[in-house]
Amino acid sequence: MKCIDAHAHLVHEHKGFHELADSGAFDEIWLMDLSGYELGGIRLAGEREVLDAVKAHPGVVYAFGHLDFSQPPEQIDRLRDKGFIGLKPYKPDTNWNDEKFYPYYERAEELGMPILFHTGMAVRGGEWRKRRAPGRGFGPDGMRPAYLAGVAEAFPKLKIIGGHLGYPWLEETFHNLYYCENIVHDISGYRNAIHELLSNLDRAANDGSGRFFHEKLFFATDQFYGLREENERALKLKQFWTLLFELVGSVYYRWGAPEEAEKFFYGNAHSFRMECRKNLNMNSLTGGERQ
Repeated sequence: MKCIDAHAHLVHEHKGFHELADSGAFDEIWLMDLSGYELGGIRLAGEREVLDAVKAHPGVVYAFGHLDFSQPPEQIDRLRDKGFIGLKPYKPDTNWNDEKFYPYYERAEELGMPILFHTGMAVRGGEWRKRRAPGRGFGPDGMRPAYLAGVAEAFPKLKIIGGHLGYPWLEETFHNLYYCENIVHDISGYRNAIHELLSNLDRAANDGSGRFFHEKLFFATDQFYGLREENERALKLKQFWTLLFELVGSVYYRWGAPEEAEKFFYGNAHSFRMECRKNLNMNSLTGGERQ
């Protein structure tokens, strides 16, 4: 089955990523640039390393640029011109729906740049005295899924991806999927209370899209590519979700049918990217994209 990893990261001085990207295990890998961050003791790749990975794997690797709220909204134009297909903010110093962020969202909406917002619990970063970065907060408080609903309402043409499923605020995530046509979620990093997700995959959205919940979700791993154990875990996650859809979904739920599972693993993310591509009119670093 075709598969897109719609949320992943690259470590600084990575090893084994090129081999994995060339292996065919994933049809596409979307890398999230968080330049300047160290998460869980792991130093992430910088912007140049991420863009080099895009250039090295045309039509396979795509990247979301780090949206830094300490810099003016004009940075979004620069990120688009460099070849990023979307934006990735992280750990704001207030809530995602704070109106001080609206100029950034407005510009992203105008340019057709989707934004992937982290939701829910977050991996530990550095202590305040060692990381006095303006505009950056601590902990998950400002990243609850419910805050995305306000952004979605204020900017109905902005394409929003909720990173992860917002654990432990799962009900907020399900409300977003139900009511907000321009909010989708990836399932990366999520295996807690999996029974709640399974019971909701068959739910029909009431956002005017005519879709079921599994049609608003993207497969993703959130792995830190470039570390051997992380590369291996990404492949295990693909196997885990594939078997779950095949052995559980195909017996008890509609989402397990092959044509429905294809949407979750590939179709949803691919259609999303292709729709955004029409708006971007960007200079592709990939030398051409697969259709």
